[in-house]
Amino acid sequence: MLLSTAKRTNLCNGVMNDQFDIRIGSPEDAEIFAKLGAQTFDESFGHLYAPKDLNAFLADNHTKTANARMLGDPAYRLWLVEDGDARPVGYGVGGPCDLPVPDLPEGSGELVRLYLLKEAYGKGVGSALLEEVLAWLRENFEHNFVSVYAKNYGAQRLYARYGFVKIHEYDFMVGSHADPEWIMKLA
Repeated sequence: MLLSTAKRTNLCNGVMNDQFDIRIGSPEDAEIFAKLGAQTFDESFGHLYAPKDLNAFLADNHTKTANARMLGDPAYRLWLVEDGDARPVGYGVGGPCDLPVPDLPEGSGELVRLYLLKEAYGKGVGSALLEEVLAWLRENFEHNFVSVYAKNYGAQRLYARYGFVKIHEYDFMVGSHADPEWIMKLA
């Protein structure tokens, strides 16, 4: 069952001691998603890029306007993970596939983003969030894809555990910097 915008999913299930909740984002959350998106991307990958490239990428992809556009589009769904104090610590995005997939089937979906602050790592939050996004993607799209940095081995292992397999490689641009990237398809 999918969550309504008013419902929350407690991630503890008797294991996590009410530490985290997942909720579906609303248009009022656009700035929260923008700030959290920039923070998590910088925290995870910022060290790989020159400041000019990182800032250009964040300015294009992690803005209030960009997130408001997705939050207002029924083809997308955004999830926000909050800790026990209702502080945002992660998020996920699902929607139509916009990846350079060879012979992309019409109506394909994409796990667009799945990010956590490092403080939320290793607590089952990423898996729980991924399960929410995948459930929605499976309900809405026949074929689903994800793009992952070629050296992000932890994410590759996580996606593989959930049935994703590598099908293609391409260059993902962060400013003028080209990153080797994998495209994985949900089998």
